[in-house]
Amino acid sequence: MRNEEHIKSFVKRSGRITNVQRYFLKNKKNNHNFFTPTETINLYKLFDNKNPCVLDIGFGDGKLLSNIAKINTSINFIGLEVYESGIGNILKQIEKSNLSNLKVSNIDAVSFLKKYVQNNSFYGISLFFPDPWPKKRHYKRRIINANFLENMLMKIKKNGFVKIVTDWENYGERIIELLDENKKFEKIQDISIYKERILTKFEKRGISQGNRIIDLTYKAK
Repeated sequence: MRNEEHIKSFVKRSGRITNVQRYFLKNKKNNHNFFTPTETINLYKLFDNKNPCVLDIGFGDGKLLSNIAKINTSINFIGLEVYESGIGNILKQIEKSNLSNLKVSNIDAVSFLKKYVQNNSFYGISLFFPDPWPKKRHYKRRIINANFLENMLMKIKKNGFVKIVTDWENYGERIIELLDENKKFEKIQDISIYKERILTKFEKRGISQGNRIIDLTYKAK
């Protein structure tokens, strides 16, 4: 019987890969914007500067993350995505915009935080539209739970932020409960780097379906 470290919040599927995505995936190991951690990462060495760093978990097609990195050149960004189509897509966007402040990895976020990140490392951590796993029997697969919030809390600096956006109402309400129950978090206004952000594909779809966008920002006390 296989021993899993944790319940995965995703199911790897062999989705469609375009020729352009396939090109960047084929060459990702030689791309300095892509990395696969093998030991605790040193953010100063990874980016060759001491700028604050934001971790984005599950960046999807990468358009939002690459756009934010393009606008905020004095901040470093690490993006995690388990689906290869997203990796191929964002590597293309990084090359097109010549971004040096954005690094990406094809790794599970829970493993990444536990194994490869020092405590008090990040200026903030963001999750835009994490998989809501809408069926009740699948709620255990949702990435946001009390343990994951604690893991994020350990990895952000004092007064660092956690930003979570969802259009799935009962998931959003549960996230608010968890954040409010954790007395180490305090609700704040949105972080300036996100105030003029573009809408994600999932956000546009949610709005078209009449869903309420639940946009949450909390800081670590």
